[in-house]
Amino acid sequence: MIPFHPDESTQLYMSSDFDWLWSEPLSLAYNSDRLEDPRQIYRLLDAPLTRYLLGFGRSLAGLSALPVGWDWAKSWQDNATAGALPGQPLLNIGRLSLTLLLPFSLTFIYLAACSIRGRLSGFLTALLLGTHALVLVHARRAMAEGTLLLAITGFLASLCIADRRPWLVGLAAALAFNAKQSAIGLLPVGLIAVAWLPTSILQKWGRIVSNLVQFLIIFVGLTLALNPLFWQEPWLAARAAIQSRQDLLSRQFSDARQFFPEQVLESPWERGVMLLGHLYLAPPMFADVGNYRAETAPAEKAYLAVPGHRLGRDPIGASLWLGLSLLGMVWVGRGAFRAASPLRRQPALMLLATAFQAAGMVLAIPLAWQRYSLPLVPFACLWAGIGATILLKMIQRFNVRTFKR
Repeated sequence: MIPFHPDESTQLYMSSDFDWLWSEPLSLAYNSDRLEDPRQIYRLLDAPLTRYLLGFGRSLAGLSALPVGWDWAKSWQDNATAGALPGQPLLNIGRLSLTLLLPFSLTFIYLAACSIRGRLSGFLTALLLGTHALVLVHARRAMAEGTLLLAITGFLASLCIADRRPWLVGLAAALAFNAKQSAIGLLPVGLIAVAWLPTSILQKWGRIVSNLVQFLIIFVGLTLALNPLFWQEPWLAARAAIQSRQDLLSRQFSDARQFFPEQVLESPWERGVMLLGHLYLAPPMFADVGNYRAETAPAEKAYLAVPGHRLGRDPIGASLWLGLSLLGMVWVGRGAFRAASPLRRQPALMLLATAFQAAGMVLAIPLAWQRYSLPLVPFACLWAGIGATILLKMIQRFNVRTFKR
């Protein structure tokens, strides 16, 4: 059993938006008279896609949304008494709804790796993603990480056909952004991908404009469709959403500095080092803060006792993972600079996506919370899988040469 996280309660509570989306969608619109409404506050803060998926899953199971959201200012027992602790059937259905996305995430990352280095790299990349310790924890909870993983891997796979299917890249980028706003770093990569055409295409500028228009129409249109919050007063709602995010980050930063100063990362250098640590070395972390560690400690101990839940999360495993990732990136990067233009495009786009997503997270996230690093996990697995393929090919060639001698 995966240890519980209070944000699962929040998502299951907000999954009621799925019901309102079909019956009274305008009731989800921003209303300046409901500034203290907790549901509106969550709509301003969080991307909507996960709560819709959870709502769909529990509706199929005939379950109602959680009636009360989690209050971090209250004790575990007080939240349970208020009805904010989900029952096991609802929690299981919520987790199952998002865990069922994992096979699709593995398929997408397989296709992305195949487009660069062939089927072996696709298989190894999917294997690494499917056994990654952070994926096994964070992508199987009733939280946004599972949805985000699907959307990011789908985006990487869509880059293979970006010049021919720009609307598909726009769809993937929109789903990623509406899974979690931290995926906004993929937006410029999507624009570059649909505008980068093979040299053989005639009337190139007209095609570029058409691709960009298709991409933006799908991205903006789907984002608006998934966010009724902006339907009535879009500018007021957008301003309120930006302000709410800034206020939340400011409160989190202030609280962390006061109670958990070791979690505050002041410089981009510190943030980059922490991201690498979470991606490759740190054991699974089940909570962002320690409010309820006493209640979750037994489940955490039982989870970590299962073989494979900490696979590779030690200095030797981390060194191997990091080394393979660097080998994959350097080898592919070198090949991309040497290759002719049609062969250069796909590796270059993957490297750009890695750089933009990493840079966005380093600049925007000042807290050392492990689950915030999940958007980079597909990239780490992609380059490690390709690096492992290159290493195996080198060993194979060495053995052949040795045998011939």
